[in-house]
Amino acid sequence: MQKKKILVIDDEKNLCILLKSNLESTGEYEVATANSGEEGLEKAKKTDFDLVITDFKMPGLNGRQVLNALKDMRPNSPVVLCSVYHDDPSTVTALDIARADGIITKPFEHKQLYKTIKDILTDSANGK
Repeated sequence: MQKKKILVIDDEKNLCILLKSNLESTGEYEVATANSGEEGLEKAKKTDFDLVITDFKMPGLNGRQVLNALKDMRPNSPVVLCSVYHDDPSTVTALDIARADGIITKPFEHKQLYKTIKDILTDSANGK
């Protein structure tokens, strides 16, 4: 089975390293990381990722801008937003939630993240 390609975009470098290590240790995923929205979009232009996980609040391009740019580039590619601000209506809006394929609230448990990834990739493979 071919490994699914995931891009993790987060300005917290240690979180990127941790997620890359944990996801790749399953043997199911090949993970690339980016430490800014700009870097993430550049990588997404060069590689067709099966899933993108992006932090919502970042300097420069924020998660909303990254989400919108990714959906404009590849409308059917799944994008998951990560945010500690999930319940704050001034940050993550209903439109963001509708456009994203998933929301993960920080801090999250890795089991929750794995389940979200598996569910989204399964739905994507089934054309949902």
